Amino acid sequence: MNKYTSALSSVLVVGTMMVSCNSVNVEKLAKEQGLSVAPSPLEVHGDSVVFEAEAQLPAKMMKEGYTYDILMQYNPENGEPIEVGTVSFNGDDYADNPNAAPSAKERFAFAFDENLDRGQIEYLGRVTKTKNGKVKESNAGAYAAIPNYGQGIITTSKLVKPTFIANFADHGYNTGEEYEPQNVDFYFLKNSSALRYSEKRGEEGKELQEYVAAKNPTRTVTITGSHSPEGPTDINTKLANERPAAVEKYYGQLQSKYKYDDSVTSPNFVTKPVIENWTPFKAELEATDKLTDTEKDEILSIVNGSGDFVSKELKLQSLSSYKKLLRYVYPPLRNAKAEILQIKEKKTEAEIAALASKISTGQESLEALSSEELRYAAHMTPDMDEKEKIYEAALRKGDDAVAHNNLGAVYFAKAKKATSEEDKMALIEKAVPHFESAAKMSELPEAYANLAGAKLMKGDVAGAEEALAKASGSSNASVAASVNAVNGYVAITKGEYDSAIQYLSSAGNDADVLYNKALAYTLKSSKELSDDFSSAEAAVKEAIAADANNAKAHYLAAVIGARTANAEMVTKSLGDAVKADSSLAEKAAQDLEFAGYWQDASFLEAIKN
Repeated sequence: MNKYTSALSSVLVVGTMMVSCNSVNVEKLAKEQGLSVAPSPLEVHGDSVVFEAEAQLPAKMMKEGYTYDILMQYNPENGEPIEVGTVSFNGDDYADNPNAAPSAKERFAFAFDENLDRGQIEYLGRVTKTKNGKVKESNAGAYAAIPNYGQGIITTSKLVKPTFIANFADHGYNTGEEYEPQNVDFYFLKNSSALRYSEKRGEEGKELQEYVAAKNPTRTVTITGSHSPEGPTDINTKLANERPAAVEKYYGQLQSKYKYDDSVTSPNFVTKPVIENWTPFKAELEATDKLTDTEKDEILSIVNGSGDFVSKELKLQSLSSYKKLLRYVYPPLRNAKAEILQIKEKKTEAEIAALASKISTGQESLEALSSEELRYAAHMTPDMDEKEKIYEAALRKGDDAVAHNNLGAVYFAKAKKATSEEDKMALIEKAVPHFESAAKMSELPEAYANLAGAKLMKGDVAGAEEALAKASGSSNASVAASVNAVNGYVAITKGEYDSAIQYLSSAGNDADVLYNKALAYTLKSSKELSDDFSSAEAAVKEAIAADANNAKAHYLAAVIGARTANAEMVTKSLGDAVKADSSLAEKAAQDLEFAGYWQDASFLEAIKN
């Protein structure tokens, strides 16, 4: 039995019993009854006060036809008594074993209210005689307090802190190398892989020449060669390979003409032959208006039918529409198509940062940077004031879900560092409209996670859970941490400490998250009536290391010290807690966690303001 269990040999006040009930030795019941209640003092977990009462009666006292009830109630200093239940003994249950020492254990619960924090468990005894299933006599005394027990209810579970984490959405700017594709197509005569002069001097050829002359930075040139269907396989294979090689050679000649040297990186050439593939043929067939739908269906029935490539081509030659194929469909298939990936010119990070700073102060036009570049500039700076100005500029440039969310996240980050509760809540209120706009515009998970934190801070747990449901499943690690942090908070408020620990262990290293995890460990041991608070002590040390000014974390350390009878830990931790938040001095002086220390000089010194 630990220090939180009260084992009592109580004088049960039953009043004057009717004489006809005297076959049950009521006086002996009253003097020898054992009653234990745990925990002591009572504690609130979730929204209820739960405790166990166990009664032990003297041997040979229960008789057939009699019941003995211990009626229990909680009597608060401010309010009406609350009936919590009954521990009952039925003499008929002991008819076969009249020498037994009856015992019974019951678990009780009643709803918690702040007005109930001071009070005590009271009880009365009642003896009832029944005959033929009917109550013949019943006698009870007045309710009486258990001596030296029941100062009130410990409310440590109410120290849970609502948590909010600043979730920034991705800026959307591609920090890697980007490409702008350029496409140039060249066409060849039947059975030829010679790149004609007319092609080089044509519109496509001139575009390629101008591109190479400009010495544009280029990563790759991919050239795909194709052929029309009418040739044999070996010729088709040769043409499909030689046509892209001819274009690559011409590209090289242009580089030499325009004096490419080591200062200009030559692109990587990739050539790809497309051999005996009907897909390009089908595309040209569908695009042309020179064949009727009936002719097209007839052609496709052959192409989609059985046989190899060459046999299908021979069948096509027997069609009356074959001459149209030769004239309108086959020529475009004799090609080499070049896709040129030009490296996109981009500003350096330093240039983006400098321009964003000028834009945010009105020294530069909003057009100097794209929305993505502005958001990236805000992402790069560690200064929250500068972030705020840049995100505001991004919103002036355009109504932007990411900028809305991230501006709200800046206010969240500032709220984390606010020294007063008033300033913190003002910043949170300022952030909420931006989160709502972001969520409405594009269903951003980050916005919903932020909204969940904001609603939690405002006491709207149901609203927080609703927002969390829309944030779940995000790949953003910060969002996942927020979801777990809020779920952990909710689990603590419900008294579900194993779940809370599981959630909070995957909620990141935010100082408030670590504090709530330490609280969950503490409450778990307390609820289980365990003397082992080692996990709680390790967790609270971690929370204090994350934020040495976390007053509640120091206060929780003092609670753990009291639970483990570590007086030095109690006084040192309370001293640190009061330094961080002077209002905790008054709380400690009334907190039943420290009832055993209230008269201790070192305790009184520790809570001096």
